[in-house]
Amino acid sequence: MEGQALTVPEQASDNPLPAQPAVAPRPKPAAPAAPTAPRPHLVLPALATAGLLWLCYFPVAWGWLAWVALVPLLSLVRAETRGRRVFLCAWLGGLAFFTPALQWMRVADYRMYYTWAMLAVYCSLYFPVAVRLLRRLDRGTRLPLVVTLPAVWVGLEFLRSFLLTGFAWYYLGHSQHDVLPLIQVADLGGAYAVSLLVAAVNAWAFELLYGCDWFRALLGLSRGPNTPKPLTRRGLIVQGAVVVGLITAALVYGACRLEEDAFTPGPRLALLQGNLDQRIRNVDLSVDNPEARGAQETIYNHYGNLELLAKFQSPRPDLIVWPETSFPDSWFEIAPEVPMASVSEKWRDRAEKAYRDMRTYARGEFKQIPGGAANILFGLLSEVVVDPSRAPYKYNSALLLYETGARGGRYDKIHRIPFGEYVPFRDWLPWMDAFAPYETDYSIRAGKHMTRFTLDKYRFGVLICYEDTDPFLARPYGVAGTDGPPVDFLVNISNDGWFDGSSEHDQHLAIARFRAVEARRSVARAVNMGISAVIDGNGRVLKPGRTVHLPDPKKGDEAPYVWLRQHGDPVEDLSTSEWGRYKKVRGLMIADIPIDGRTSLYSLWGDWLGGTCWAVVGVGLVWSAVTRWRRRRGLAIAGGAA
Repeated sequence: MEGQALTVPEQASDNPLPAQPAVAPRPKPAAPAAPTAPRPHLVLPALATAGLLWLCYFPVAWGWLAWVALVPLLSLVRAETRGRRVFLCAWLGGLAFFTPALQWMRVADYRMYYTWAMLAVYCSLYFPVAVRLLRRLDRGTRLPLVVTLPAVWVGLEFLRSFLLTGFAWYYLGHSQHDVLPLIQVADLGGAYAVSLLVAAVNAWAFELLYGCDWFRALLGLSRGPNTPKPLTRRGLIVQGAVVVGLITAALVYGACRLEEDAFTPGPRLALLQGNLDQRIRNVDLSVDNPEARGAQETIYNHYGNLELLAKFQSPRPDLIVWPETSFPDSWFEIAPEVPMASVSEKWRDRAEKAYRDMRTYARGEFKQIPGGAANILFGLLSEVVVDPSRAPYKYNSALLLYETGARGGRYDKIHRIPFGEYVPFRDWLPWMDAFAPYETDYSIRAGKHMTRFTLDKYRFGVLICYEDTDPFLARPYGVAGTDGPPVDFLVNISNDGWFDGSSEHDQHLAIARFRAVEARRSVARAVNMGISAVIDGNGRVLKPGRTVHLPDPKKGDEAPYVWLRQHGDPVEDLSTSEWGRYKKVRGLMIADIPIDGRTSLYSLWGDWLGGTCWAVVGVGLVWSAVTRWRRRRGLAIAGGAA
């Protein structure tokens, strides 16, 4: 009946206990869906960082942008969205940076397009790894971003320097190569110390912007339950003071180092710089045909005339340096530990002939030039009999012969370039040969010893090709080691003719500056196609005191330049705007090498900074794991109580 409640009579029950009302199980609250930022809010910041980083390096070289280049990418660390989407966008940002930055690799050979693509993909993977680690540390610990970003970024740079043979290019610190007061801290912690400072400034700049509502709205940065809050004004001031203090301390330290009068005049070197197209150098000289004979004659004339020019300089150079693999003849040798009786007569004769020919060349008897003897450091390929029952081992070598014809030692390149000097996994994956720039088997073996060469009262070490971009190879030369005492200076011989005047030449020289500071040893570079230079222990690319352009030579060869620099000339750093004048030209650099008497902490302690950064990251990851475990345990207890 309307207005009356309907009642249902209770049924009788034999159960003496009162009936209990049925209680429906309480449904578990659904986890709140994480807000998803629109895709452009993730992709565009990653691409912005890629563009800013590309502008930091050659050919543009606006290094000042590096101080804020990572700020857009850091928005992915605070983005409240699915991790996979964040990591994909970070990887696209890395790929958008490394692909154009490494485009100079394709110039070498059409098959190097594959190497360019593979290296760009590999290096780009460090971006999502960095974002992944930073997100974990940012949400799971109380470590500030000004600590975690430098630790993660520098730690990954350190990892990239040796993982998969290593690629130590395009560090964040390399963008500051021409800020001499700042890069002096490289003698404390390597180029990593400069990267750490730049990363710290990026982190603080991001925190400063993250506190602004408009910035968070622009990048779609909504607050999540685990996202750190914007820093208070006091927090920003404290972190800013620490960052400014570090930069100030680095600049003061650098200014003091630059004021030190630590240099004394060393030996006089003649650095040969050819301008030979790589297609000429790629001709197989081991065969006897018109093409090979023509290429060999071209190479001999091209460099031989530069060598003659060096010999007639006054005062005469103490050492003439040929670039990497520029001497067209190979060196053949039987390893000292191999019993001569176990070696075939064919190989013994070949070794004797190689030494006889090179001895004739060093003593100036090759072209019957009176007084033409000289100490010469040859860049060449060598074959060494190590096991009489096997074929000789091939090396990319630097060979020193004294003007008397005596041998001064041989250094074999330690860090080989994949595909450029050997094909990885060739024995298991024969199809990898398709990515090689040569038709023949050109593979060389890695050297084992860091040879110390003696030149009168001086000692020097050699770095071949990209070995002057490897921090762990240049550093040991600054101190005594198992291969000998510390050296007085370094020589880099390289063939950059592969890259035909591209930005590779400039970037290669920029990175080499750090090796000089890290070891506090001058670096003399003899490079085919340039840029040959002398870098003192403070990282200055010394400007020649005088430049002479000789008249056009006969036989249609390129007129060479002579760049002269002697002790007493004004110590001026060659501006990066002038570097282009020294590319793709044939020339001879005559320079007195400044000897730096200092010892660096980096030479003594090595990569302590990279290890410390990984220790910080490791502690942070453990902290984060404990935090997540406690959080889950707390939720489980709360759910059980409910």
